[in-house]
This record gives sequence, C-alpha cells and structure tokens, in this order.
Amino acid sequence: MVGVNDIVITGIGCVTPIGIGRTAFLESLLAGECGVRRLLVTRDAQQIAYYGSPISNFDGKQYVTPRKALKVMSREVQLAYSAAQLAWEDAALASSELSPDRVGVVYGSEMIPGDHDDLAGAIRACSDNGKMDIAAWGTQFNKHIFPLWMLRNLPNMPACHVGIAIDARGPNNTIAQEEVSSLLALSEAAHVIERDQADLMVVGAIGSRITPTRLSYRVQRLYDQHPLDSQLSRCIPFDLRRRGIVPGEGAGALVLERRSHAVRRGAKILAVMKSSANGCGQPLSPRGGSAAAIARVMESALDRACIAAGDLSHISAQGYSQQQLDIAEASGIVSVAPQTTVSAFSSYFGTIGAASGMLELIASLIAGRAGLVLPVLGYEQADGDCPVLVNRTIQEADESHFLKLSFTPMGHAAAVVIQCTM
Repeated sequence: MVGVNDIVITGIGCVTPIGIGRTAFLESLLAGECGVRRLLVTRDAQQIAYYGSPISNFDGKQYVTPRKALKVMSREVQLAYSAAQLAWEDAALASSELSPDRVGVVYGSEMIPGDHDDLAGAIRACSDNGKMDIAAWGTQFNKHIFPLWMLRNLPNMPACHVGIAIDARGPNNTIAQEEVSSLLALSEAAHVIERDQADLMVVGAIGSRITPTRLSYRVQRLYDQHPLDSQLSRCIPFDLRRRGIVPGEGAGALVLERRSHAVRRGAKILAVMKSSANGCGQPLSPRGGSAAAIARVMESALDRACIAAGDLSHISAQGYSQQQLDIAEASGIVSVAPQTTVSAFSSYFGTIGAASGMLELIASLIAGRAGLVLPVLGYEQADGDCPVLVNRTIQEADESHFLKLSFTPMGHAAAVVIQCTM
C-alpha cells in the first residue's frame, strides 16, 4: 500500500573500493569484482600477510567544495562528504528549492585515528635515541602538530561538513556504534521525518579499518591472517575456509524524504524504507556477537514491515567471515528465516566498520532495482555450523523486499527492511 507519509529513498551516493558512484558500483558488483588486496606482510619468521580493501582512485578535490575545506578534512571525512555530494546530485537536489530548517543530516561514524605522519614530528621532538620522553610532550606537541589536527579527525565532522555544504539547518546528529552505526543512523533519520522535524534527511556513514593507525589496534584472532603464499586472500563469509575479518574503507549516503515531499518536487523514488529495529544481547563467547539479538531484531523489523520472511528476496548479512561471528549470525538468521536466501557483500569489499551496513544496503538496493540478487563471492565449501542458504550465483529477485542485517561482536544488532521500486 502506498502512503503519502512513507519514508522513501530518492538519492544514492557511494565511495567504495570497487567503484565510486552507484553506476560504477553496480557494474563492479555484477562483474564479480573483489576489492581485496594485500596491505602488508610481517617481517617475522612466520611471514603473515594482511589483506584489506583500499580505495585506490579517490581524489577529494573532485567532490569537496570549497577546496580550502580540504585542509580541515581527514581522508575519512573527505570520503563521507563525497558520498553525500553524490547522493545529493543523484536526488536532483542541486536546483530544488528547499526550506533549510526542514533539512537535516545524520551520519554513522567511528573513531578516526588519523595518520602516523600527523604526529611523527612531535614524537621525534620528544624522543631521544628511540625512547619517548612523555614529560616533553606538553611543551613540544603544539610546535609540531597542525593546529586544527583534532578537527580533521573528530567523528562528528562528516555530518558537520555535509550540513554546512547543503545549508541543512534541521537536526544534525552522529551515531558511533561500530558496525550497527549505519542502520541506527538510517533509523534515526526516518524517525526525524516521522516526528515532522524535517522533510528531507541526508543519512550516511563512514568507516576505515585499513589505515596503519587503525590496523595497529586490530583485535587478534578476529582479523584475517594469511600465510604469505596463500591463494585464498578473499573474505568468504560462512565458507569453511574463512580466515577472519578483512578490513576495508568506504562511505555511503542516502537521501530520505517523506513521499509527499518527494512527489511534490518531482523526485524519482528508488525505494521505500518499511521498518527498522535494533537491540542488544549478551555474546555467548567474548566478541562473538549475539544470535539472540540478531533473531530478535529480524523478527521485530519483519513485524513492523507487516511482512513474513517468505516475502523477502534475500537477507543482506553482515558476513564478517570469522568463525564465531559467522556462526552467531547464521544461528540468528535460521531461527527466523531458514528458507531465505542470504547474500553478504563483505565478500566484495570486506568489513568497512561503521559504513558496512550502509554500503551493503546500497548494494542490495541497486541490485534489487535491477531485479537481481547477487551472490557471495568465492563461496564453495559450506560450513555445517552455518546452515544458511548462501546465494552462489546471480539470481532474479522474486520479491521486492529485502532485509539488511548488521551486528557487532559486542552484541548490538540492527535490521532494516527495504522495498525496492522498479
């Protein structure tokens, strides 16, 4: 049933390891392109190789205006801004007359640790023969660090810069809850419109797990570890051969509107946001995720959307590609939707932290609008502990709805039901 107060999606923007912009992104997805590359190799005797999905062809100068703003934007903020700019253009908003007070921004974000080089000069100034003198930091750091260094790296800077750029004077918020941040931001943006505090919201997410600073703090036994001579460098969720989380970087953004507002300005409606849900549960093992929370948010999202699991074309899984996390996710899924096809776009570009949910949702959305459900790349050997119906080939979508699922190792879970329009 079509309602004038439906929350609809009218613009899509994405900056990913396999394509910038939704057209290039879809082409890479359909071609089965994988963005995983070797990032570094340890120098110890074991020679362990670490893999990830970097964006190799991004230049913030192509998207960020005014150019002088670049000096107060870290790479992550530039990615987030660029995704929003692409979504704004995709929604044909550049020439639209909008009330600034009725436009808002919500972003899913996370810790932005900055680059090693930003602090290198100050550390050298406080060091003697390779040893750090902490007592000297107070007098030396301000001489060697860019004065606006912190502003370049604050998690709420993406929402701030986007709001300034589009003159959005309505609600502006940032949600930093690791991998569920995207879907929580999407839910918050929809609720803002439902509360009649805005007519239009730009909702996005940014994540980067591949910078040297962030890789230094990766959790052991969760992230991928491959022998140097390994031929299996991909992220393969639910496959018996998986070796752990493969990190990536990227940003995605959507334009959300009330249907009546979108129709009034002649916007093309790409999809309808039917429902959202989130909740927490206690992991049965440390950093193992919560199957109970996953099942509960799926049930709640389906109930609020007034559909059954059988009405879904597929479930877009988080797909960490790590043993305990995949088992927890599979358990939650099969308890609610044992006969529903499962896709996992982490197999194309890894886990992108707070942006994972947004980019995976966009992948399902643009494929769904083409009438397709895409496979998990490289999936060959089923794991008996993960009895989900993994999609192995490009298939025609027999339903217009899909469910996007996200969860964190600490037990937080979120789900969103989207209906694609053709």
